[in-house]
Amino acid sequence: MTPKNGFWVGLVWAGVVTAAAEPGREGAAPTFFQDVLPILQANCQECHRAAGANFGGMIAPMALTSYEEVRPWAKAIVGQVRAREMPPWDADPSFRGVFANERSLTEEEIRTIERWVEMGAPRGDPAGAPPPRTFQSTDGWLIGEPDLVIAMPEPYFVADDVADLYAAFSVELTEDQLPGDRWITAFQCKPDSPIIHHFNAHLLAPTDGKLPPPPGFPKTELGQIAPVGAGQYIGGTASGTDANRYPEGFGLLLRKGTRVTFDIHYHKEPGPGTGLWDRSEIGFRLTDKPPARQLSAGAGLLTTMNIEIPPGASRFQIGPVARTFRRPMDIVSLMPHMHLRGTAARFEAFYPDGTSEVLLHVPRYDFSWQTVYYYRELKRLPAGTRVEYTAWYDNTAELAAARGFDPAQTVGFGPASTDEMMMGFMLCSEAE
Repeated sequence: MTPKNGFWVGLVWAGVVTAAAEPGREGAAPTFFQDVLPILQANCQECHRAAGANFGGMIAPMALTSYEEVRPWAKAIVGQVRAREMPPWDADPSFRGVFANERSLTEEEIRTIERWVEMGAPRGDPAGAPPPRTFQSTDGWLIGEPDLVIAMPEPYFVADDVADLYAAFSVELTEDQLPGDRWITAFQCKPDSPIIHHFNAHLLAPTDGKLPPPPGFPKTELGQIAPVGAGQYIGGTASGTDANRYPEGFGLLLRKGTRVTFDIHYHKEPGPGTGLWDRSEIGFRLTDKPPARQLSAGAGLLTTMNIEIPPGASRFQIGPVARTFRRPMDIVSLMPHMHLRGTAARFEAFYPDGTSEVLLHVPRYDFSWQTVYYYRELKRLPAGTRVEYTAWYDNTAELAAARGFDPAQTVGFGPASTDEMMMGFMLCSEAE
């Protein structure tokens, strides 16, 4: 249950009633150890623990692993789960069970937490608690301990006067780091700073043992929003985004001597004392075994730069933008991407037999939690399927007050967070 925007907004413990039902009788109150702790272990502790997970720079400010840690936050927790703000998951409830990385509570689980607080947040018997949850990593890595970790060459200072900055930092893999070709099975771009809007990775393998000069910072005034000459875009992270994990049998080649480029967009409020240092990292899980199938990170990108959102506009629709797949494809994941004014998104498939299906509906898009939705089972698209992506935006005073933009401006495509984008990412593979 990682907090929005890096902290719990306006959550102050106001106390809870202390009367608890008599243990063991019919209708007894739920207790922490028997009823609430299992819910927290399954849905919250990935983030809410010491050195917890790093979801695109979002790191939980408190642990929820013991009764002593949880009890002061009881009233705040129940408010967040009632509002479905935590755990953060914005797909429509009709998609429950479809995506492998789903983070959501059932109505029964929510009611258990509500009753626990209503009845005084009783401790219960520690002897009946489930075993403590164990984690593959205690340093923010969602992929477990990486086989290879690459840091930016040196710390970089984002100056006080910066509002938006697109930057590029490159590292050439040494023989000690990568003595031979390997295959990537998962990777994670791990921000070191809370001011990272997004952070992507690019790979460029040497040709005849040589690499061209490294890319410079993108020139956004020329429309560049990624480093020119950085090589193959393989994915990345944004605020609240999960790691990049490939299904069993999939992989991406990482060649010896490859240059890895950190493609980072910094965004913050400019002003004295706002500057911050950053030395972000990329971690890779690797294997020597060639995969059975290849992935294509950009094969299904649905986007347009034709954006013009009027002042005060509500539920403003852009799209659909569409792509027809001439060959059968398997979808691994879907991700809508917008900026501060984005409010909803939808992917829809139109099949050759005349039927259609909504692949993903996000009715309440949250800029702070830009989720990649990984299918539990690969989604097959027959040859000739057309996929449409549609996005909605609000340029209203109400949303502006919550997210910090000027609703009196006409908004177009641009690199700043106060500009807008309309992108639907599809990670897919040609079907066997």
